[in-house]
Amino acid sequence: MRTPTILLAALFLSAAGASQEARMLEKEIVIDAPRSAVWKVWTTEEGLSFLSKKSRIELRPGGPYEWFLDLEPDSRGRRGGQGAEVLAFLPEEMLAFTWTFPPDVPSLRSADETTQVVVLLQDEGAGTRVRFVQHGWQEGADWDQGYAYFDAAWDYVLKSMKARLEGETP
Repeated sequence: MRTPTILLAALFLSAAGASQEARMLEKEIVIDAPRSAVWKVWTTEEGLSFLSKKSRIELRPGGPYEWFLDLEPDSRGRRGGQGAEVLAFLPEEMLAFTWTFPPDVPSLRSADETTQVVVLLQDEGAGTRVRFVQHGWQEGADWDQGYAYFDAAWDYVLKSMKARLEGETP
């Protein structure tokens, strides 16, 4: 990965209010697939189709970054990540987006609270290292519940992406 990408991600995290002391949910995985394939999974409706049968992604700052999951609709008829949006991107290197809360955390979902996610892609041998950071966490029991939910959910997402791109059944 080019150094400017790392600097851009650091500046983005800093501008978004993240600091060294802030709580961040961090994940990392190496996928035996080229960066272009991993990028396609993160940034296209077709790429995400194995996880989200319907999604809406417009890869532009302010564009929707919405995954519609197989969930029962909430009281407002939402089934997933409605309202999430692209914050910034560098093709095949970095994607930043807002992320909404699931129905499992109704107080934060109904308040339309969000966090921010930064995904960094880096060549790793013949594959791709995916570095994932979710930040913007606040204090409180509901935020702790959301953190715990996403700690498990993003493990599932990353492992499913790895399986899909490496030709296994997710």
